[in-house]
Amino acid sequence: MNNSLTESHVNLTRWVSSIVAPLILLGCGIGNVVSFLVLIRPRLRKQTTSIYLAVLCVAEMGTCYTGLLRQFLIDAFNLDLRTINSFTCRTHIYFTYVFLRLAPLLLALVTLQRYLYVSQIALCSLKSTCIQLSACILFACLAELHLLIYYELTDSDTRPLTDQAPLECTVNKFLHKKYYHFRSQIYPKLSLVAYTIIPLAIILLGNALLVRTVRQASRRSRSTTHKKRSVTRMLYAVSILYTVLTSPASIFLAVAPPLYELQPGFRVQWTSLRLLFYLCHSVNFILFCASGTFFRQELRAFLNSLCCYRIFCPDAMIDYDDRSLESSIRQANSSTRSSTRRYKKHNEPKQTEKSHVAL
Repeated sequence: MNNSLTESHVNLTRWVSSIVAPLILLGCGIGNVVSFLVLIRPRLRKQTTSIYLAVLCVAEMGTCYTGLLRQFLIDAFNLDLRTINSFTCRTHIYFTYVFLRLAPLLLALVTLQRYLYVSQIALCSLKSTCIQLSACILFACLAELHLLIYYELTDSDTRPLTDQAPLECTVNKFLHKKYYHFRSQIYPKLSLVAYTIIPLAIILLGNALLVRTVRQASRRSRSTTHKKRSVTRMLYAVSILYTVLTSPASIFLAVAPPLYELQPGFRVQWTSLRLLFYLCHSVNFILFCASGTFFRQELRAFLNSLCCYRIFCPDAMIDYDDRSLESSIRQANSSTRSSTRRYKKHNEPKQTEKSHVAL
C-alpha cells in the first residue's frame, strides 16, 4: 500500500513540476533580465535602491536556474546535474545555496538602506552601495564554503545501503561524523535564524518605519517625495511577497527531520512549497510594473529604444514621446513659476524701501 501510494505521489509531483517549472523559469528569465536592464538605466540608477534591486534580479535568476532547473531536469528527463561527478556535485550545491542566501540578505540590506536614506539619517552614495553589496556577496560565499569542501558523490545518508543503491550528492556520514551532525542538526536551525528570521524581522520593521517616514515627509513636501515614494513602493511589494511565499519552505526545511524524506507525503508537500518559493523569484517584473511609476516610464523608454518595438508598436512610441514632451513642458513651467516667485520675494523689500523714501 505504501509503495503504491509513494509511486502515485512521485508521478503526481513529476507531472506538476514538468508543467509548472518551465513557466516559472521562463517568467524568471524574461522578467528579471528586463527588470535588470530597466533598473540600471541612468534615470533609475541615480537611486541606490535601484542598484540593490538590480543585483537582486541577478540573485533571483541564479536561484531559479540552479535550484528549479535541476529539479525540472530530474522530473522531466530523470537527469540530475549533481550526480555527474563530485565536481558538479560540489559546485552546483555551493552556488545553489549562495544564490539562495543572497536574496534575503539583499532585501534586508536594501530595506535598511532605504530607511536611512528616506529618513535622512545617512547619505548613501554609489561608492558605499558598491562596498555594501560586495561585503554581502562575500559573506554569502564564505558562509556556504563548507558545502564546497564536504559534499561529494557518495552513498545516501538516509536510504538503506545496498549494492544497487545509486550514489547521491551528500556528506559521507562515516568519514565526516562531526560535520554530518552539524549539517543535520545545527545548520538547518542556524540557517533559519540567520537567513529567514533575522532578515524578515529587518524587512518587516524597516518597511513599517519606511511607511511612517514617507508619510511624514509627504506632508512637508509633496514634490520632493514623489520619486522616493515610487521606488519605496517597489521595495514594499517585493518585500511583502518574499515574506509570504518563501517563509513556509524555509520553516519546513528547518523543522522537518532528514528521515522525513522517506515518508509518502513528503514529495507532495515539498514540491508545493518549492514551486511557491521559486514563484516568488519570477514575479518581480510584475511587481515593479504595478508599484513603480518611474519603473513604468523607464520601461516604456527601454522598449522604445528597441527596433522591433518601434516597428510593431509605433503608436505606443508616439504616445510615450508626447508624454515625455508634456512632462518636460510641465517641469519647465513649474521651474519658471518658482523662479518668478523667488524674484518677487527678493524685490518686494526693495520696492517698499523706495516707497518710504519717496514719502
